[in-house]
Amino acid sequence: MLNIQSPHRQRPKKGALAVGMKVGFFTIFGLFGWTVGLPLLGAKIVNDAVFGKRVTPLKNTLTYDDYKDVMDQTKMNFMSGKNMLAGCLYTAKAADGKPERGKALVIVSHGIGCNMDGYLNRTAWFVKHGYDVFTFDMTGTCLSQGKGLRSLMQSKVDLHNAIEFVKTRKEFEGMPILVYGHSWSGYAAANMLNYGHNELTAVASLSGFNDTWDITRHHASRYVGSLAVMLKPWSKLLERIMYGKDAKGDGVSGVNAYGGPVLIAHSVDDPTVPIESSVYVHRDEIVNRNAEFMLYPGKGHTLSRSIAAEARINSDYDEKSKGQAPYDPKGVNIFQYNVDEHYRYSDKAVVFDTDEEFMNLVDDFFTRALERRAKAQEGDNA
Repeated sequence: MLNIQSPHRQRPKKGALAVGMKVGFFTIFGLFGWTVGLPLLGAKIVNDAVFGKRVTPLKNTLTYDDYKDVMDQTKMNFMSGKNMLAGCLYTAKAADGKPERGKALVIVSHGIGCNMDGYLNRTAWFVKHGYDVFTFDMTGTCLSQGKGLRSLMQSKVDLHNAIEFVKTRKEFEGMPILVYGHSWSGYAAANMLNYGHNELTAVASLSGFNDTWDITRHHASRYVGSLAVMLKPWSKLLERIMYGKDAKGDGVSGVNAYGGPVLIAHSVDDPTVPIESSVYVHRDEIVNRNAEFMLYPGKGHTLSRSIAAEARINSDYDEKSKGQAPYDPKGVNIFQYNVDEHYRYSDKAVVFDTDEEFMNLVDDFFTRALERRAKAQEGDNA
């Protein structure tokens, strides 16, 4: 008789199949855990250690009492994600109880480790020059909710939500909206343009980094050297997990997507956001014809402070910090600690010095953008 074999292979026993699948599953899972899970967990631990603490009021800062004779304050809160953020509207002192509306609304957005009160000198300057100003504390900062700062990406999200908030308020209806973002918010001012904020009249991105990885690499390399590059994929993956589609984009892509007037300013000696990490250094990649660039020598990180005041703060720190133990940083946000430690040796008037020349340049930039907007509206109505 012919020995006819079945065309089908003999099925393995069910028990052997189950064991094989389990071994394969745990092998893959184990490899995934070692190659992806552990590095990602490490990135999360580092992120929480750096950004997990709140920023509390600075030791040597400004308060509204310093300017209550020249401007009125109205408190306004808004939501950013699950957190309520504290904001304030500042307007020129009302004459006979009748406030006059400013020529435009400037959203002043603060840097990391600081808060909105630390920018009251710039806020007051804008108010004195005919603007209304809205400013706010970022997530995890002073009067705002949040267990911590979350990450560098958070400033972009918070500024976006601040803009969305003012757009809903009747008192701002029809007003041109301008943005003044510095440092952490210099990054945010450029990157949040990826949300499509074409309603903005102009944006000033000052001392901002282009991408979260640019600045992370710089500061991480101070501690771990060339090994810092190994953090990039896990840092970016963590951002994507935390922020989803909001994690896309950088400063350059935002400026190009916007197309409107953007002022990008930096100082070559910036110790906090070095020029190689800045939006400015990518100027050749910016195709927005309405972008303007300013590069300064000797103005450090703040820009709005005079070169003389900046030099005085550095000399005060070099002279007075010698032999003195820094105040106990235990429990203090690292960014706030750095701000407090650097400025605590100088007089308040020096720390919050306002460079009229620089502020006039920003004002000139805003004024030209407002004139352009007015002409465009006239053309639409013709």
